[in-house]
Parts: sequence; structure tokens; C-alpha cells
Amino acid sequence: MVQNFQVMQSIFAATKLGIPNLIGDGHKSCDELADATDTKSDLNRGSKKFLMDKFFMPESKVKLDRILINSLPKSGTHLLAKAIEIFGYEEHFNPRSNLDESEFKTPIFLNRREVLKGLKKENITPNTEELSTKISIGALTDLYVETSILKHWLDAIKPGKYILGHIPKTPLLSPLLEEINYHHIFIIRDPRAVVASSIPFFLDTVKMPAKHFLEADIKSMSSTERVNFILAGGFAKNAGVEIKSFAEVYRSMLAWRNEPSCLFLRFEDLVGEGGGGSYEKQQEIVKKIALHLGVSFDEEISVKLKEIYNPDSRTFRTGKIDGWKNSLDQEIIERLIEYCQPLCEEAGYN
Repeated sequence: MVQNFQVMQSIFAATKLGIPNLIGDGHKSCDELADATDTKSDLNRGSKKFLMDKFFMPESKVKLDRILINSLPKSGTHLLAKAIEIFGYEEHFNPRSNLDESEFKTPIFLNRREVLKGLKKENITPNTEELSTKISIGALTDLYVETSILKHWLDAIKPGKYILGHIPKTPLLSPLLEEINYHHIFIIRDPRAVVASSIPFFLDTVKMPAKHFLEADIKSMSSTERVNFILAGGFAKNAGVEIKSFAEVYRSMLAWRNEPSCLFLRFEDLVGEGGGGSYEKQQEIVKKIALHLGVSFDEEISVKLKEIYNPDSRTFRTGKIDGWKNSLDQEIIERLIEYCQPLCEEAGYN
């Protein structure tokens, strides 16, 4: 028989996945869970080992959870962070926390700007060449970090915390996260909304700790030139880097939906009524997050759903599902719609 805590996890999983009777041997129950995730659930969490970890883990392991919140930039990174915080997690560099020396070396975000700072602290020369032992950090341009360095940074973060990042699909990340006991949750958004939201962010990062590395290049362009540059990519003279096309960037992030151990979410499902979505869908998504983390979704969590949509977050602009339609000139919108049509079809956006 599984222990009391495991029984509670089994009942919770059974309720979510529609399995009537999971009480009994853990491995037998796990087989039922595996069958259910293949046929009855859109969670599709993958391997039996993953299910054993999530639903039959000892209580002590739950207390060691840490989370990588991964995203395509301007897709709801901080929206997802607010959803994680209602379960009691906090950002790893929270000034109210007592950080030890090792945590100070970890970049505050896993994006290009902060990772470059982190490499400098470690006296490591940045590398733009892809190697079999390196993981790409950041969405728009190549910056590779040794897997061992990323592990060192992530493992320094204390239990009960999360870190934000923009990491394209790579086969190296999931084994690393599993080894050091991390959950991986990814959020994406309608590609047209991402482009429309990116332009003002490049020009003004709002409450972020530094300017965007493309600000100087984007400022010198007209509105049409800005959109064309984001879509087509090219060399950013002031930043001194080659920017990938938006299609390449988007697809490199969209690929995380095929990773069994990664919970893949959409901005439009999580934003709730405040952002033009629905309360019911938001609640459904937060329940999926709870299931992925192996924690309960109860009344205390339910009443906190209203905290997720937060206009005071660091990078909040409009936070509306269809806000992109009103933020650009009609000619630019038509160009954006035409360019993004294949991406929309691939990602399931009509």
C-alpha cells in the first residue's frame, strides 16, 4: 500500500484523470495513470517514471521542488509567475529572501543580458558556437552556456523558488532539470500578439532592471522597419549580433510542446477574464499546474485566481488577448497576419 501522502496524491490524480480506483500498489496505479494520460488526458505527461515521481513521491521530495518558468519573450512570462506564486513559490532573487553566496552567482533571469552578466562573474568567455555540451539561452540570437555551468546556477537556487528563462528547445535541458529536481513549465502566445508586444518592450523595458539590448537599433527605425526587422531578422549594428527570423524563434520555442516532462501552456488560457479570456479556462489551467507540481487545488487556491492577472507586473503592457489588433497601423497588421499565418496554423491559433 502506498503511504498516506501518496494515497492523497493518487486520489487527486485519479479525480483529475477520471480513474475510479488507484488505491493499491504504486506501480500498478502508475500503470493506470500512464494509460489515462495517453488516452483520457491532454496533459500527456509521458513516461512511467515521470508519473511515479509526480504522483507517488515521498513527501520530503515535494519540499525540494524548484521551477523553471520558460517562455517565448512577451508571451506571458510574468502571468505564469503569478500563477505559480499562488501555490507559495517565490522568485529566487526576491530581496526578502536570505541569499547565500552561491545564489548571488545565479543570473536573476535566464535571458541573454543576465546570463552575460553571470558568465562575467564566473570569468567565462561568452560563446556563440553550438556545441554538444551547451544549451542556448535567449530567443533572438545565439548564446551558448555549458550544461555544467547552467546546472551550477540552477542547483544554487533554494527549494520553493522559481527562475524565469527564455530557452529554446534542446535535448540537453530536460535530463538536467530531472537530475536536479526541477519542474519545467512553458508558456507561449499568439505569434501576432508577441510581435506587437515586443516592439514597445524593446523601446522601454518598463520595470525591468536594464534596457533591452536591441533598444538602440530599434529606436533608429520607422514603425514599418521595426516590424520587418523583427520578422525577417538580420544584423543589429548597435548590439553587434545577428538576430534570427521571428519564424525561427517562434518554432524553436513551440517545439517544447512535444517534450513529455514540460507542461506547455498558452497565454490565452491562463489570462482569465481580466485579459479577455474566461474564468473557467483559467481555473482549468491552474488545476493542470497543480497536477504537474503534485500539489492540491483547493478553495484557498481558487480564491487567489484573481491575483494572476496583474497590471502591476514588471513587463505588463495591455495584457489582452486581441490587444495586438489595436496597437499597430492597418498596413502593418495586414503584413503581420500574412507572415504569421503558417505559425498560427502550426501553433493552433485561428
